[in-house]
Formats: sequence, structure tokens, C-alpha cells
Amino acid sequence: MSKNKYILPFKGEWYIEFGGVTKKTSHSWDIISQRYAYDFEIRKEDKPYFGDYHECNNFYSYKQEIICPCDGVVVDLVNEYDDTRIVDGRKAICDCKDVRGNYILIKHEHNEYSLICHVLLNSFKCRIGDFLCAGDVIVLVGNSGNTMGPHIHYQVQAGYDFSTARGLPIKFKNYKITNKKIQRKYLSCGMYVKTC
Repeated sequence: MSKNKYILPFKGEWYIEFGGVTKKTSHSWDIISQRYAYDFEIRKEDKPYFGDYHECNNFYSYKQEIICPCDGVVVDLVNEYDDTRIVDGRKAICDCKDVRGNYILIKHEHNEYSLICHVLLNSFKCRIGDFLCAGDVIVLVGNSGNTMGPHIHYQVQAGYDFSTARGLPIKFKNYKITNKKIQRKYLSCGMYVKTC
């Protein structure tokens, strides 16, 4: 469990497409760094896009602001990949060398790191070495890397290295679950949530 408490990395109401703290709800249970990761997207009438899903601009999440979830320092970022092409069935053709695509890594107290992936090329509002406060706008939602549609991939990990760091269940604060029919102790897939 994270020692720090984190706010959601967005403003407004978003849907949890993947993520949770159990094997059943996990984003990627067998990948240790992503075990407790979340994928957030905006939905309207229970759909993440309108019109043709091949177009990133038709996704409600695309180019939305991502905010810093906890005070910390930017220790790594990649800003080199165009958006991944979406093909039939919302499958992706990832031409990136790195599944994360463009990403930002923020170091917090207690050796915890926030990793936010698949962000939009050339949309960073910060650079390596910058100190960020919770709530600062840091980048925009994109579709770079191994992704089937624009969304926020967010995880907290106990260490710098993406391939070896252990993922942590995230203690979120200042949020509200907006679909009351789902009652769970922790945030998990199927919930609509927003920052209070």
C-alpha cells in the first residue's frame, strides 16, 4: 500500500476501464509494476468516443489535462512518439520502442513514483528536475505507445525502474464515486470517479 495519499490525475468525472487491487480487477496482475495500475477514460452514454473510433480526436479523453497526483520531482520523461494508430476492433498498431509511449515519472516522498503513460507528444508543461505540486497541470492525454485508445494510464511504483519496481495499491484521497451502484473499499474497474 502506498504511504503517500494521492489525488486522481484529472479533473471532472472519469471512468475506470481497468484497474483495482485484486487479481480479478487488476490492470495486469502478472506484470509486477502494473499490478495496481489504472486506466482512466472519459465516457458519455457509456462510450469513450463518438463517431469513428479510428480517430483520436473522437475520444472524449483526448487532449484533456492530466494533473500531478502528489507533490514531487520530475525524474524522467519521454517526449518522442506520435499517437498510435487505432485499427479495427480498437486494436492498436504500436510502432514505439517503448510500450509506455510518451510518459512522465514523478518521485514522491517514501521512494514512491507516479508513472503516467501514453501522453500527447509535445504537450508537457514541465521538464526533468521541476518540482510539482498536487493539482498542477503537467501534460495532455494522448495515444502513444501500446494503447487501443486515448486514456490515462496511471500507476504508483516502489522504485524508479519500470521493469523491476513493485507496483503499489494506491491510497487515493478527495474523490467521489459517482455511480452509487458499485460499492467497494478501493477504486476498481467499472467505477465512475471524480475529484472532490
